[in-house]
This record gives sequence, structure tokens and C-alpha cells, in this order.
Amino acid sequence: MMTETERRVALERMDQAIGRFYSAAIQIGNHPFIEFAGVMTAYLKSCQRAHDAGVDFTECNQHAGRELPMESFEVDYLAEKLNCIFGNRITAQVSEPQQG
Repeated sequence: MMTETERRVALERMDQAIGRFYSAAIQIGNHPFIEFAGVMTAYLKSCQRAHDAGVDFTECNQHAGRELPMESFEVDYLAEKLNCIFGNRITAQVSEPQQG
């Protein structure tokens, strides 16, 4: 569990890490690998919205039993990215938008 201030710092550091990853991935030149930056960016955006709504996004995971609030268009976007990376081996089910 993080405080509001700790979460704000974490979000900034996550954004920086995504930028570094994306830069390195572009230099590698493997398109599916680059798609992971899109997955991370989508996750960051969901975390930011959760944070803005007062939700501790660090506690939103299967292990803690709390889902990260996401809109259906975000699930669709992530499904597209995962399909690009893994083909049909991994699929995501689109559900109704979750509210914080």
C-alpha cells in the first residue's frame, strides 16, 4: 500500500521507465517487443485515472483481489496489443466498464 504522495512519485517513475524501455525497444527493432511499451502506457493511464479517483492502484491486482478500474476501450486496446505480441495464444475478454 502506498500513500498518495508515494503513488504520485511512482506514476512519474513508471512514465520515465516506459520512455526508456520504448527508446531501447525501437533500437532493437522487434515490433512485437515494441508493443510492450503500448501495454505499459495503457496500464500507466489506468493507474493515473485510478489515482485521480483516490484508488490505490498498487493494490489492484489478482493477488490482492481488487481490479484496476478500466474502460472497455482500454481492454480492447490491450487485447489488440497482446494479440500482436502473442497471437491467439492469449486473449482478453471485454467486459462492462468498471467504476472505481
